[in-house]
Order: sequence, then structure tokens, then C-alpha cells
Amino acid sequence: MTDLQLPALVITLLAIFGAMYGNRKGVEDMRDVLRAEFRASMTEVTAHLTRIENKLDHYAETQASHSERIERLEKRG
Repeated sequence: MTDLQLPALVITLLAIFGAMYGNRKGVEDMRDVLRAEFRASMTEVTAHLTRIENKLDHYAETQASHSERIERLEKRG
């Protein structure tokens, strides 16, 4: 190996290792972003499901109330 080849090899290896580190860092950053987005989406979905559950409870109460009224009217009948 000549005196000129050694620095070229070192620079090449440093560039490769730098690119590998940068890529790893980018992947970790993307993972963190995706996790945050997933958590935000899950919070939103949970809120929607809670609203749906509340509406279903309200509909069930209304239906029970109507059933009671119908039974009372039928007994009068």
C-alpha cells in the first residue's frame, strides 16, 4: 500500500462508518416519529370509541324507557 492509498482508505472507511451511523440515527428518529404518531392516533381512536360507547348507552336507556312506556300503555289498554 502506498502512502497515498492509506489516507484514501481511511477517508473511505470513515465515510462508510459515518453513513452507517447517520442512517441508524435516521432510522431511530423515524421510529420515534412513528411511535409518537401512533400514540396520537390511538388517543384519537380511544376518544372516538368513548363517544360511540356513550351514544350506545344513551340509545339503550332511551329504548328501555320506551319499552317501559309501551308496557304501561298496554296494561291500561
